[in-house]
Amino acid sequence: MDISQWMAPFEHVTADYYAYARQAAAQGRKVAGFMCSYAPQELLYAAGYLPVRILGRVGATHRADELLQAFSCSFARSVLDSALEGEWPFLSLVMFSHTCDTMQNVADLWRAHTPKTNVHIVSVPTRTDGDAPRRYYTAELERIRKALEASAGPIGEDRIREALALYREHREAMRELYALRATHPGVLTGARMITVSLSSFLMDRKEHLHLVRELIGGIKGCVPCEPDSAPRVFVAGGMCRHAGFIELMEDSGCRVVGDDLCVGSRSFDFAEVEADSPLDELARLYLARTPCPAFHQAGRHPGEALVNAVKRDQARGVIFLLTSFCDPVAFDHVPMMQALEKAGIPALTLSVEQHREPPEQLRTRVAAFAEMLRDSDAS
Repeated sequence: MDISQWMAPFEHVTADYYAYARQAAAQGRKVAGFMCSYAPQELLYAAGYLPVRILGRVGATHRADELLQAFSCSFARSVLDSALEGEWPFLSLVMFSHTCDTMQNVADLWRAHTPKTNVHIVSVPTRTDGDAPRRYYTAELERIRKALEASAGPIGEDRIREALALYREHREAMRELYALRATHPGVLTGARMITVSLSSFLMDRKEHLHLVRELIGGIKGCVPCEPDSAPRVFVAGGMCRHAGFIELMEDSGCRVVGDDLCVGSRSFDFAEVEADSPLDELARLYLARTPCPAFHQAGRHPGEALVNAVKRDQARGVIFLLTSFCDPVAFDHVPMMQALEKAGIPALTLSVEQHREPPEQLRTRVAAFAEMLRDSDAS
């Protein structure tokens, strides 16, 4: 079944990451760039901004290389270089979340070298469970709210509740779509799924929600494809700034049926919470979500969580997409590999640079991994 008609709007948005934002700014809407899924997007939306995730670009990073240490990750270098080149004049403000030391450094350099940019830094507690982190983060969100009100005007609680409701509906729709992807991988491929996910960070959530619901309806009306011989794989890691990495895996013989990427399922895996106020709800939501490797949640073992996700999506193996010099993800990689080995789940680790196209040598490695999984199934 062809779902091209429902995929076309998402592909149009991701063909030029910031065209939607440029058009919105030209029509008078304020645009807020954010670096991380821990940025309180609902608060930006309630303030009247179009929240747009800054994903960097493919290309050289000479200017950023002059300011950042050589061991800084490619994503950090890419976004800083683009800022220094003045590639985002349509941004009214930029919001950072203090997730790792490198991005904190980028925030400081961004503020110092682009003095006309309105830069906000949200301090997220490193430990995300417990009453103290919740109280701290609620107070931090109140500080950010007041800072936004200085330029956007009053942000009433009703507006925050409306934004919370919209984003909740969107997360529910995306989780439903991810579940459909696992059962219809021949219809909604991994490359298509990451395209839908990336586009959600680049356009208005209300419009994206409408398109996702149409896509869900289209997929449910499809006749499921016959199972193919491509082994089902799960992609783990952090950043994946464009669909090319997932396309390479599928072109090399794998069928991507699940992921744990910060621009993928992790951004929509929020638990429902009870709260006393909209900001308290926002704080509880972000602290209770599936954590980024830069944060700690008591009782959660990254390896066990990965094994459970792999089994849920009935994947045969795992491909790690590790951005070079991303220390938080690298620290989690060790217990994850140990848990996979204990569970008898094969894994392949790919080190990548986010500001470059996937190199062809990765295709050879993924093809060999796919062949190994097929041979294992046949034996």
